[in-house]
Amino acid sequence: MKKEAYLHPHNMDRKNLEWQNELVRIKTHFPFSINSSKVALLVLDMQDIFLNEDSHAYIPSSPSIIPNIKELVSTFSVQKSVVIFTRHLTSKDEQDVMFRWWRNPILESDPMSKITNMLDTSKVKILQKNQYSAFFSTDLKTFLQKKGIKQVIITGVMTHLCCETTARDAFMNGFEVFFAMDATAAYTEELHLGTLRSITHGFGRCLPTTEIIKSFHTEVL
Repeated sequence: MKKEAYLHPHNMDRKNLEWQNELVRIKTHFPFSINSSKVALLVLDMQDIFLNEDSHAYIPSSPSIIPNIKELVSTFSVQKSVVIFTRHLTSKDEQDVMFRWWRNPILESDPMSKITNMLDTSKVKILQKNQYSAFFSTDLKTFLQKKGIKQVIITGVMTHLCCETTARDAFMNGFEVFFAMDATAAYTEELHLGTLRSITHGFGRCLPTTEIIKSFHTEVL
């Protein structure tokens, strides 16, 4: 699989329009809308191992989603809404299915396992996870329920792995799902669009960052 940068600042508006036109063929009616008092922002695995060009796991489109994630985090901070960052860590344990599949563990001691300093995590909850889903063997569900959260917005990397799996698990755990199509990234547009199709069909609404932010001001989306 050849990794490719399919998303750039100069083509983002066009890509959002293309993707929305594709998704409207799959589903046009959604039974829920964003409620700014009940929604949490999940920023998944924005770690240097995925964002640094020198890393074997580098995602070429990942730099392009950072400004959108920053804008979402800023919006949530102003609203005093819940923001959660995840940090994906794995081990060298041969019994660990993630290690057997990838053979490249993300160790806590590796400097590249840290969340990028291009995003401010000083006032957010940081959740450590070791599987694709942020709900698997973590306190995420309990934490969200205690905060009165009914909805989640998914951002981060990778679209087709941790973002998609977390979105599916959020839905299965009773949360309404919104998926930021231009604040998530995968290795290729094929993988990215595959997730957008699946989420739209059965799990949540895929929206551009601008529409998500607009909903905080209008409460009608």
